[in-house]
Amino acid sequence: MTHTRGKPEPTRWGDREQRRIDILRSGEALLMSGGYDALRMRDVAAGADISLGTVYTYYPNKESLFIAIFAHRLDAMMARLAPAIASARDAVEAFTVTVNMYREDYQIFGRQFDALSLGTLENEVQAEAADLLRQSTERMVAALSSVLLRFGYEGDPAPAMTLLWATMRGLANHYASLRQQFLVVPWDDAVRFAAESLTRSFGLGMSPGSD
Repeated sequence: MTHTRGKPEPTRWGDREQRRIDILRSGEALLMSGGYDALRMRDVAAGADISLGTVYTYYPNKESLFIAIFAHRLDAMMARLAPAIASARDAVEAFTVTVNMYREDYQIFGRQFDALSLGTLENEVQAEAADLLRQSTERMVAALSSVLLRFGYEGDPAPAMTLLWATMRGLANHYASLRQQFLVVPWDDAVRFAAESLTRSFGLGMSPGSD
């Protein structure tokens, strides 16, 4: 999209891909400012400067739109994360930078995704949006799996990634809820301990001074 005097030009008629991005950006802005309750289709339409009916031609319901925004957000995170983990000196650093980025989005996106039951996802979310989220997640898992292999992991990456993903999600969830009041450990300390423990259990090398 081009800009004139600092303002974006209206999306041209027929540019479906840019229109889709306009909808996702409008929805993301609502999520970031007011959470899932603020994701109202009418407000999404207003933010994208289109009719409500047009929004529904792309996403048939709020659940589908949320999942599409979540996938878009994961891809944006992966674009920032990829060079960071590529330059990581060891697995501890790679895990630490990943979980810190993951935490940024978890409160709005991850927690709400957890709140949507599997039944809701299967019955309400359009297949296209669900596929986008699966593909975004698969790209992130593949990138992290390659990190394990790069630092010397010799086992099957799949179960290792299950543990890594569960640990990231568990840490993010713990520090996004009242649970942290019952087990008070600073975030950085908890992440460091988890990263070093997982690195040792996977038999990966660590930089000098990690012990």
